Amino acid sequence: MKRVFAVVSLCMLSSVCFGKDQNQKAWDGFVTDLHCGTHCQRTSDMKPDKACVRSCVRKGSKYGLWRGNHVYPLEPQAKLAQFAAEDVHVTGEVVNGTIQIDSIRLRNK
Repeated sequence: MKRVFAVVSLCMLSSVCFGKDQNQKAWDGFVTDLHCGTHCQRTSDMKPDKACVRSCVRKGSKYGLWRGNHVYPLEPQAKLAQFAAEDVHVTGEVVNGTIQIDSIRLRNK
């Protein structure tokens, strides 16, 4: 009985301690901006145009992740300038419709 209690306690403790990891998800897509979204002057290879994305962000738009037919807002914005119009892999969690970035990197081609 003590072993059962110890195992159950350990499982409950690990779910509390590691609960954030259970909410972590991963997405692949292009970093674009929320103003133009999926229409940011796509290039011939169907990627967003880097100059357009950067111009829109300078004018007040925010970076987002273009995945399929949807653009998800991304936070924190400070991590994203170097990834404008790039194909990326993002891990994090969705909070109020915004992907809170834990990590972001260029996708392996």
